[in-house]
Amino acid sequence: MQKRLFTAISLPEEIKKRLFRFVSKEYRDLPVKWVRQENFHITLNFLGYVQIEKIPEICESIRKVSESEDSFELEFTEVRIGPNPQKKKMIWATGEKSKELSELKYRLDKTLGLFIREKREFKPHITLGRIQREKWKKIYPEPLIERSLNFFIPVSSLEILESRFEKGKRVYYVLESFPLK
Repeated sequence: MQKRLFTAISLPEEIKKRLFRFVSKEYRDLPVKWVRQENFHITLNFLGYVQIEKIPEICESIRKVSESEDSFELEFTEVRIGPNPQKKKMIWATGEKSKELSELKYRLDKTLGLFIREKREFKPHITLGRIQREKWKKIYPEPLIERSLNFFIPVSSLEILESRFEKGKRVYYVLESFPLK
């Protein structure tokens, strides 16, 4: 049996609520499939479908990385189209590049045996919604999405999450949490 897994940074409940209120107020009429409030997070590594017997080994690898990393904070500054204006697929809250986050992601990639091109800065983002492309193309003029939004997220742990599709909805379950030092 397999589970669909990824590593992530969970968000504080007050930030999830703030983002959900913002999206509901500013963008509610757009052809976008909005992420449910409880599913907001920062993805670090998508692991894909993993055999259940491999999960303890993966958790131990993540634990070793987390035990050697200090807690830090991320700053988020805007809402924009992702991954870029030419490839309009999602609406993201984007953060500033962070040396601490880049180091953490690099170490996780390396420890988990994921493909690494080079050590580079990782710009965090939170997926707020997925654009319904065919409906989006019919909107004229195209809606302006880019907005300033400023908040900070404390990073004091990593989580390994399981992604399931239940009753027509994507649901995430925390399998284990790994505190940073």
